Amino acid sequence: MSTDQKAFSFNEKRKHPRIETSNEINYILLDEGLEKLEQGKGRTRDLSQGGILLETQKPLKAPFIILITLNLEGSKVQVKGRITHTRESEKPGYYLTGIRFVGSREEHINAITTFIKNYFRKKYEAQKVEDITAGQTPKE
Repeated sequence: MSTDQKAFSFNEKRKHPRIETSNEINYILLDEGLEKLEQGKGRTRDLSQGGILLETQKPLKAPFIILITLNLEGSKVQVKGRITHTRESEKPGYYLTGIRFVGSREEHINAITTFIKNYFRKKYEAQKVEDITAGQTPKE
């Protein structure tokens, strides 16, 4: 086994590959009885078929969470998850929470698709603004 293969097998133990994202989302924390504890806002850091890494300004201490965002048509999309861990971020005053999706595969796919579309739409719009301010004609 080459050094590169060893490094890959050692570093990547996840079941699903992750992609970096940056979407603002709302969340609702739930207790074991699925009663609402609190709600807030966060930002996605990365995403996979199985879950998401969420950045917040406080540690999330609950067993369950509902993530809520809007799709491009303005409809609410939500997905349920189980909090697997919370740790301090490298950014002072922020926390990273690993969330494993629970519920139907259809809900997971719908949420993942929405997160990815929103991320790329925002990235595309930011690039258009950057091109305009640089005096370039925006790409369509």
